[in-house]
Amino acid sequence: MFLDHAAPSPARELSNGHVFLRTFAGEKGIVLSDIDQGVCHQIIAESLANPGDIIIGADSHTVTAGALGTFATGMGSTDTAVAMALGKTWLRVPETIKVVVNGRFTQGVYAKDLILHLIGRIGADGATYEALEFSGEAITTMPMSERLTTANMVVEAGAKVGLFPSDNVTESYLSSRGRGERYIALSPDPDATYESTIEIDAAQLEPTVS
Repeated sequence: MFLDHAAPSPARELSNGHVFLRTFAGEKGIVLSDIDQGVCHQIIAESLANPGDIIIGADSHTVTAGALGTFATGMGSTDTAVAMALGKTWLRVPETIKVVVNGRFTQGVYAKDLILHLIGRIGADGATYEALEFSGEAITTMPMSERLTTANMVVEAGAKVGLFPSDNVTESYLSSRGRGERYIALSPDPDATYESTIEIDAAQLEPTVS
């Protein structure tokens, strides 16, 4: 449980909500990340998300953890609360759009430019309730910080999840966070089928402003 989007609290009502959540977490034995510990998406990536996990959260940018090969997605508060209470939820398996990013970025071009280009190309609803699966040379050489940036924004195209391969970059990141034993290699099946494939030449991308 995280207190981050209104931290410190700007209003009495939110302060009361924080008190309630602290009390609730203590009574139920729930780990609480308080207002001084950072934004939930960064903490999840640094401390909780692992390849092959399923993570749901009451925030659309829960998709950030897809950078680690995690099926991470946002849900409404009610659905999230039900999942907490019952330990299960319902998901429709999304169709997948394969995004192949060939080549390498030129100087001054970063993951933010890539994802803004992709969203501009397919539109704000171009991947509604679909998975965006990233691959290609520019992806395999992309550091985890850039993968997190890319995965964080897939929801701006309506995507249910943005998935990266779990590879040597993932293994190195998990090891640096003290949980290298949680690493498993994950990549698409050789006969995987896709709704569509989008190819992007990384060398042709330019610095982009939303």
